[in-house]
Amino acid sequence: MTFKEYRQKQSFLLPPSFEDFLGESHEAVILNELLSNIDVSELEQSYNNENGGRSAYHPHMLLLILVYGYMNSIFSSRQIAKQLKQNLAFMYLSGNSTPDFRTISRFRKEKGAHLEKIFVLVIEKAKELGFVKFGTCSIDGTKIYANASKSKNESRKMIKDRIQSLIKEAERIDELEDGILGDKEDEEDDDLKTKEGREKRRREILDKKEKEENKLNKIEKLGLEENAKINITDKDSKLMQMKRKDYANGYNVQNITENGFILAHHIGNGSADQNTLIPSMLKLKKYFPSPLNLLADKGYSSEDNYSFLEEMNIDAYIPVNKEPEDLSLYTYNKKEDTYLDNNGNIYHFKQHMKRRDKIKLRGRPKKEENGCNKKRRDLYKRTIYEYIDKKTNKKEYLCISPEWQRYAKEQKEKLNSKEGKQIYKQRMHDVEGVFGNIKKNLRFTAFNLRGFEGVNTEWTLISLAHNLKKMICA
Repeated sequence: MTFKEYRQKQSFLLPPSFEDFLGESHEAVILNELLSNIDVSELEQSYNNENGGRSAYHPHMLLLILVYGYMNSIFSSRQIAKQLKQNLAFMYLSGNSTPDFRTISRFRKEKGAHLEKIFVLVIEKAKELGFVKFGTCSIDGTKIYANASKSKNESRKMIKDRIQSLIKEAERIDELEDGILGDKEDEEDDDLKTKEGREKRRREILDKKEKEENKLNKIEKLGLEENAKINITDKDSKLMQMKRKDYANGYNVQNITENGFILAHHIGNGSADQNTLIPSMLKLKKYFPSPLNLLADKGYSSEDNYSFLEEMNIDAYIPVNKEPEDLSLYTYNKKEDTYLDNNGNIYHFKQHMKRRDKIKLRGRPKKEENGCNKKRRDLYKRTIYEYIDKKTNKKEYLCISPEWQRYAKEQKEKLNSKEGKQIYKQRMHDVEGVFGNIKKNLRFTAFNLRGFEGVNTEWTLISLAHNLKKMICA
């Protein structure tokens, strides 16, 4: 049997470079080429050691190893520091520098604000290469676990109750020491029958009481109500139902995507997606032109969202989550301002809802429509009418909203058309594929950093990793 020559202590005639081993097509080499054309001068200028002091590791190098780490499901600063000593790709990107985990962690925390600018520059590069055109974009959200245990959700009342319980326990020990308990002494813990045991227990109580008071002081500064809960570990996270149907502290992450690229994101701590569309679109508008079309599921359906997109001249494709009242089943009496249904029930005017003084009619006819005259339509979004059954006193309500009627009709016609169906199909593989890649392939399901600032920094990093990996693999 013959084998190829095998020598572990093989030496090289000339010192090899890491790039020789990796090859021109390696992911790390292409990543380095892509980010070398990105302007990081703003990040460099954020350092201030011109007047002396220890020189810092170059921010471009730290950016490269962080992004490459996230591209390869390595999110821990300790693990990245470890890779710098044993992984050829990391050694190549760092120039064989070995910053410790504290340096990497500090860079991620302190320079997070500058990552957003770099994220924007990468998207501009993607646009230059033809990957994105701001044509048909999609929005969707997912829940990401916070770096916080749900057992740490506290309220002022809960902490105060525990403090009172500790005070009572301390008082009980004092009573025992004074001999007040008499014959009940046999019922007490053996540790409390000696002076040393009582002193030990008293110290434990005082330590616990001090910790609880520190928690209470933190919550008091936030000015919350007595029963309002907040997570002591990450005050910005909220308890919500996650994708696995379990309840945990987390964040609601929104992505606006096109062709599988993340164009903008928004981090919230509410469970519902409905109120996240406008802030997400405003984040996009801050840096980029508005898209021609926006696709979303029915969770984003609301009159405010339709109105906002209309004013931005964006064609919305969002299924209606609740069908409006069919006014063909009612007869309007203009003189009495009432509605008569097919059963002979009369609905009388009850109240106007939500003033809309600043919302324009956007050039639509000023004639009366569905019983709502121009003045009323200018001032209010909807009008409530009420019917009271004289026998049972049971109340029924009729909500009249001309705008909602119009939006619902437009969306139904648009999404049922052949062209609309074809456009809406893009949403499935576009935005949902992005979350699939991040959660399944990159294995990012929980934040390491805390608070809105921290999680925004980390999601910018994972978005950079996703976009750059997509550009490299294209």
